[in-house]
Amino acid sequence: MCGRYVMFSTTETILAATSRIVGEQVGMVGDGGAFAPRWNIAPTHTVGVLRRFAGSVNLGPASWGYPAPWRSGTVLFSARGETVFEKNSFRGSAPCLFVMDGWYEWKDRQPYYVSSRADAAHGPMVVAGLCRPGHGADRGRLEATMVTTASVAPVDWLHDRMPRVLGAGSAGMQQAVAWLDGSDDDRRALAASSPADDILGTLLAREADRRVGNVAVNCVELLGDAGR
Repeated sequence: MCGRYVMFSTTETILAATSRIVGEQVGMVGDGGAFAPRWNIAPTHTVGVLRRFAGSVNLGPASWGYPAPWRSGTVLFSARGETVFEKNSFRGSAPCLFVMDGWYEWKDRQPYYVSSRADAAHGPMVVAGLCRPGHGADRGRLEATMVTTASVAPVDWLHDRMPRVLGAGSAGMQQAVAWLDGSDDDRRALAASSPADDILGTLLAREADRRVGNVAVNCVELLGDAGR
């Protein structure tokens, strides 16, 4: 998992898609700028995540990555699902869901864009994540890290890790709800497992523009043929 993803769907599309996936109406809180279309999201960027707060599932802003305690300026933007619940770095976290239209991965220096074919317009996916309030001067800001799992077909040829996709289109409602509202045992089992077959069957990888390596470049052309 390279640490770059894409979220270009409109806020209305995101709310409709995620409401369908989690089985209830999703609200929105915080700065709407966190949900503006972006084609090159990187760690430390402000991103949109879903979490249950005061009884409701809401889409709100979070800073992508937990500050690493051993090195200033470094963030833990992903966590291995097989071991995340054993690591001190992630203790005290609450479950959340990252929302994305797809992610980038590199193979032999060529970037690829991985998206879901669940909808005609490649509808948003939800990915397992963990979140917590920041510390010190950042205590008013939510931090979030993405959970990864061992990569499997059809994208295992790209990299040995992939986001733990829980829902896409109409698939994955039970897993997404279990991640948000289930027991710790439920989340441990989901984090250490592969995405469901009906989700994996929607994934498609296509060559992306090499400029995605420059985080300052943010345009639809980065998706290559997928953006045309």
